[in-house]
Amino acid sequence: MSVQTRINNYRKTKTWVDVMPIATLVVLVILMSIGSPRFLLPANLLGLLSQSATLLVMGLGQTFIILLGSIDLSIAPVAAMATIIAAMLIPDLGYGAFVVALLYGAFAGLLTGIIHTKARIPSFIATLGAMGVWTGIGFIVSNATPISVSLANGHYLTWVTENTLGVSNVVYLALAILILTFVLENYTRFGRYVKAMGAGEKATYVSGVAIDRYKIYAFMLCSTLAAFSGILLSTRMSGGSARMADGFLMKAIAVVILGGTAISGGIGGVMRTFVGVLIVMVLDMGMNMAGVNPWFQQAVYGGIIILAVALTIDRSRISIIK
Repeated sequence: MSVQTRINNYRKTKTWVDVMPIATLVVLVILMSIGSPRFLLPANLLGLLSQSATLLVMGLGQTFIILLGSIDLSIAPVAAMATIIAAMLIPDLGYGAFVVALLYGAFAGLLTGIIHTKARIPSFIATLGAMGVWTGIGFIVSNATPISVSLANGHYLTWVTENTLGVSNVVYLALAILILTFVLENYTRFGRYVKAMGAGEKATYVSGVAIDRYKIYAFMLCSTLAAFSGILLSTRMSGGSARMADGFLMKAIAVVILGGTAISGGIGGVMRTFVGVLIVMVLDMGMNMAGVNPWFQQAVYGGIIILAVALTIDRSRISIIK
């Protein structure tokens, strides 16, 4: 069966998956509007977008990895390490600290991609190991202590924290990344090859595509965006910490899967992730309003991931479940 045939069959049997995320978002918004009539006020909606910016950027990077049919478990520690790098270097480098943090993210993705492709180690294990490495290094570099950006250097943070035309700059930045990744996904060779590899890696390899190279590119993009999300966290929290990105990993995976991107790869995209982010943020707001225990919220997202995978996975491509 050809790759295109698999995709067509998947679309025919899973067309409802395209509708389900949007329908879920609409239902949640209606319920929230009933529970809180002020929910749909422009100020609240802009606040929702501002709160979701960091998660959106991290989820967009994860989208390309899941489109491959892989997973990256190291994004939260990479983001946390980026907060530490930015906070530590701002006094000496100013805006250059953010560049160093982004370069670190690209380097982290490069290492992970090389380990995954050249050592032939499954992405789950490669990134699980990377998660431990970057977590440990983050605690060592920061001495397990939060690092603050002084008021004297606060002006280096305003490009994220201030507003333009009544809208937080972080919203513009997140939407710019969304547009950039949308273009990468739909109008570049990289985006086409990522989806092709997710739909059928062997067929893509036979067609002459440099599989390993584009996988490494995908991991570099994912880690760079994770680092950028760490920069957003660092500027908004005025500091850095090895724990600053805790809780983002599960949500970043949840928004991709909940948006309708198949965990088996090949089907999905960044716009679906955007819908997934809005669902999670509205759900977050609803659970907080209802006074749901934060630890139980983690259990809820774990259940959401299982349910979303069960609904979107293409079982015709998996003969044995391990």
